Amino acid sequence: MSEGVRAVFETYAKFGGDSGGGGPTIGMTSRNFVKLAKETGIVDKKLTQTVLDLSFTKAARAQAGQMDTSWGGKRINFEQFCIAIGHCAEARGGVTPEALLEKIAQAGAGGPKVTNVTQAGGGAAKFYDDKSGWTKTAKAGGPTKVDGGAGDNWSKSLN
Repeated sequence: MSEGVRAVFETYAKFGGDSGGGGPTIGMTSRNFVKLAKETGIVDKKLTQTVLDLSFTKAARAQAGQMDTSWGGKRINFEQFCIAIGHCAEARGGVTPEALLEKIAQAGAGGPKVTNVTQAGGGAAKFYDDKSGWTKTAKAGGPTKVDGGAGDNWSKSLN
């Protein structure tokens, strides 16, 4: 079970990160921790997003000596993740941390879900490629810089 949980942790820790997918995992952010909790179904009425954020912060402070700052950090490692899940189990009541970790290993095996992504349409861009809706200036190639009033009707009308 531990390897399954670690694999899910690594997958969610890399999600949306700047490692380019191939670099080492530095740790999991609070945003990804909440995403993992919601997508694996461990969130309920007692285990809200606020409780998840507090559990993350407590876990980050639990081993602050290994983090960048003395108050904790913005990322947690796998051991701190297990501590945070322990806090979550305590908040839910009636469930053990092992049961939550097992549920995470089973439900999170598919990895993070990508939602609210803008997909490019298969056809042309509506306003860019359809030249029938362009104004006269755009159809003629756009505005140009006119030096010395040559070809500039406005400056000619002043004379």
